[in-house]
Amino acid sequence: MLARIANTLYWMGRYLERTEHVARYLRVQYFTTQDAPISQSREFVLHSIVNMAGIPWEEQAPLEEAEVLYRASLDPGNPMSIFSTIANARENARGMRNVLSSELWEVINKYYHFVNNYPVEYFKTKGLYDFTIAAGEHCSLIRGYVDSTLTHDEVWALIRLGIHLERTAQIARIISCKLYDIFILTEGKENMPAENYQYTVLLKLLESFDMNRNHYKAPPDREKALEFLILNIDFPRSMAFNLRQVQYFLRKLGIKDKSAHSVGFKVGRMCSQYQYLLFSEIDANVGEFVADALNKVYEIHDALEKDYFHA
Repeated sequence: MLARIANTLYWMGRYLERTEHVARYLRVQYFTTQDAPISQSREFVLHSIVNMAGIPWEEQAPLEEAEVLYRASLDPGNPMSIFSTIANARENARGMRNVLSSELWEVINKYYHFVNNYPVEYFKTKGLYDFTIAAGEHCSLIRGYVDSTLTHDEVWALIRLGIHLERTAQIARIISCKLYDIFILTEGKENMPAENYQYTVLLKLLESFDMNRNHYKAPPDREKALEFLILNIDFPRSMAFNLRQVQYFLRKLGIKDKSAHSVGFKVGRMCSQYQYLLFSEIDANVGEFVADALNKVYEIHDALEKDYFHA
């Protein structure tokens, strides 16, 4: 397969997965201000959204709620917005229509038109919940069509590779953002009610609250939440699970562990580390561990770009 085609399919998967995580973060983080059992200002939530969504904002400038939500979702001028990422995904899919199923193209196109035609003023005043729920449903539908209408060959593997690498990065980014939120909220001091509520929010941000309770048979806390999202090899929204999926799809594409600098080696080394890692070993510096993992994910992407997509 040509490097240009492989790169396009890979990025299509990444863009689609990115839109879902941004949409879910907006919804869950925003509506926590209504459910929080503790004092939690709307400004705190908006700062968290700006941080996670990568929205450029002057440090001392006041945060305007409608503008923050618009920039993260429907702003065509923000390359990280939901609009921009689904537009990029659709453009990539449009260029690959000859290798995609018509059914998959249609659901991607439908998602784009839903976002493109969503009334901005309605969104700013009362459309956030419905918009973000629908965005998540569109993404789930698209992933279903990826798996059920494509031959499980290189095309399918490249899209899934992009999905799982992006999901690994988004999980790490969301964990990092919430750890920062907790530090700001508690001013770096122990505050169990505030912390535990934020770890509940973290689990909901990654659709893992119910499975976490089922796994531990107890209410979530710091250790249960972070261990589950970082090291659980059976949960589809953990870092360990998605790294193993990345390794699987690299092997599906015939990318081997050639040398210490190869992408296969980098992924294999991370998978091996997570397989035998205990949470107690990273408990004291979990923020640094997650930040380092995110940097390694970026290195994996760079290695893919250099060795396989720009050949």
